[in-house]
Amino acid sequence: MVKKVMKFITVDNVEKEEAFLEEMANQGWFFTKYAFPHYHFEKGTPGAYSYCIDYKEMTGDEEEYLVLFKDAGWENVFSYPIFKGKWMYFRKRVQEGGGREVIFTDNDSMVGLLKRVRSNWTRFGSVFSVLLVVLGTLYMSVFSYPYLGIIILFVALVIIALYGKMYINITKKIRMHRED
Repeated sequence: MVKKVMKFITVDNVEKEEAFLEEMANQGWFFTKYAFPHYHFEKGTPGAYSYCIDYKEMTGDEEEYLVLFKDAGWENVFSYPIFKGKWMYFRKRVQEGGGREVIFTDNDSMVGLLKRVRSNWTRFGSVFSVLLVVLGTLYMSVFSYPYLGIIILFVALVIIALYGKMYINITKKIRMHRED
């Protein structure tokens, strides 16, 4: 049996996404893939699992990277390419009497991940926002479609706010991990 759940979680809330996937596993729904905006799950026996998400830049060492996780007991459940890397979803069964496991065991590696994510998404959000502002302005002034221009500029403002929020939240997390 397959279940799709529509959910929108931004990149600055990876912990929230991991907790969501873990809760679904506790209910017997195991994550198989993500296709915006749907998470896909398969029915199974409920159990305690740790889910961890990583952003892996493509540097030619992907096979060694996956072997390292496999040797540590992590299953690569799903990955999808974005920018110059991939979002990698890993799952590991929680041992009896054990707690949640994580793939980032030190602050430096977590800070590195957060910086990569912030850099890539900030670049993308900035370019996308500028394009929308230019397009909206063109529709308002050159093409004489002021209402469409206003809508496009409104969308640009929403995207600027969303990416601004993500930038601020990720920067706060970086500072928090540096202070630990």
